[in-house]
Amino acid sequence: MRRRRNAIGALFAVPALVLFVVFAIYPMLQVFYLSLFDYSLTSPPEFVGFDNFHYLATDPQFGAALWQTVVYAVGTYVPALTLALVLAHALNTRARGSGLLRLLYFLPVAISWVAVSVIWRVVLNPDGLLNQALGLHLNWLTSSDSAMWGLVVMGVWKETGFFLILFLAGLQSIPAELYEASRLDGAGAFARFRYITWPMLLPVTSVCSVMAVIRGFQSFSPQLVLTNGGFGTQVVNLFVYKTAFENARMGRASAVAVLMFLLLFGLTLLQLKVFARRDR
Repeated sequence: MRRRRNAIGALFAVPALVLFVVFAIYPMLQVFYLSLFDYSLTSPPEFVGFDNFHYLATDPQFGAALWQTVVYAVGTYVPALTLALVLAHALNTRARGSGLLRLLYFLPVAISWVAVSVIWRVVLNPDGLLNQALGLHLNWLTSSDSAMWGLVVMGVWKETGFFLILFLAGLQSIPAELYEASRLDGAGAFARFRYITWPMLLPVTSVCSVMAVIRGFQSFSPQLVLTNGGFGTQVVNLFVYKTAFENARMGRASAVAVLMFLLLFGLTLLQLKVFARRDR
């Protein structure tokens, strides 16, 4: 019976596995393959070995795109994770209206990046809501000094709700008996957070950290819609898009994709290792 059940389960999994291989594994392998060629879409691929990678190592535009991606990822997701944790603590209650507040915070997550970018084009306008609220007169999207930070503010608004839900789920999984026992022992709010909440939230924090890095390095739509990569906002994915489809250098774009895969893979392993040590 066990063998029959496993066989039936494997049979049902075959269509999903086939789709995964065709639309995920094969394109990934094809990118690795094309990274070794000079390919312009209009001519046959010409094998160049690691020349594409050597070119990228000395290309100032790629270096600038990588640095701008790091700035955007750190500037957006460090505040988003911090704010999400604080709000999760505040909303971890059964008080009336808490469910509506959770919905309002999560609502931006349900809106596509393109729609959010169109909305924030109005907000970041020189006469828009952000300048009026802060009493400023900045040209957020047409200045190298402020364009990146305008995208960062929009990113924090968009992404906080996503991590809020994850932290809230983690908080609600912590047994209430631990907090009750700590109160009886005279532990204050900070001590309860340090010795109960934070250690119990480490698995969730690990997942959020990994996803934040991946989402930060995969950013593309807001930079394309709002600035088209101008004014110091060209991130790596936008660099790949322009290299592949505007400059018709598919091999070079594939090499960038390979480098980003290796970088994210290494960062993910590093984060998991760090959180695994803390979890001990």
